[in-house]
Amino acid sequence: RIDIARTQARCAGVRIAYAEPARLGVDRFLALLAAHARGAGPALVVGVGTALTLDLIDAGGQHHGGRIAPSPALMREALHARTPVLPLAGGTRLAFAADTADALASGCEGAALALVADGVAAARERLGSAPTVLLHGGGAPALQAALPDAIAVPSLVLQGLACWARLEHSETETTEC
Repeated sequence: RIDIARTQARCAGVRIAYAEPARLGVDRFLALLAAHARGAGPALVVGVGTALTLDLIDAGGQHHGGRIAPSPALMREALHARTPVLPLAGGTRLAFAADTADALASGCEGAALALVADGVAAARERLGSAPTVLLHGGGAPALQAALPDAIAVPSLVLQGLACWARLEHSETETTEC
């Protein structure tokens, strides 16, 4: 038997904000399932892969939407593709870099960190309190040091998939993972 996870409007207490839920990437959907199943209140789910994604979910399971931007790695790749003299990797994020590799790391990682900080501020304004930041994805470790309050959950999408699979194969009408 093969089951294919697909974004659903409602699942395991999570309600997706999108008018067309199928347009929300299944990885983001699964991460939201896992974030809600943690039961730790509101969360800003930050995925750092090819894209940098932010999704806000409140304690009641309501998804408030999200943001998508290029990840720091994709920013570097795009700059390198258009200007091959720019290094594809390397450098250290600094307040003000004195060489190109450091300037690229500073700009690309700094842009991602600024988006996360802005997302936390907007979430605090919307919900009345700051959400827990859950950080996942292959590029997450590069941002973790600059986000000391964030909780690294490398397997968040897989946890969500496990949650979805338990519900999919459950013989009862449970709404919890």
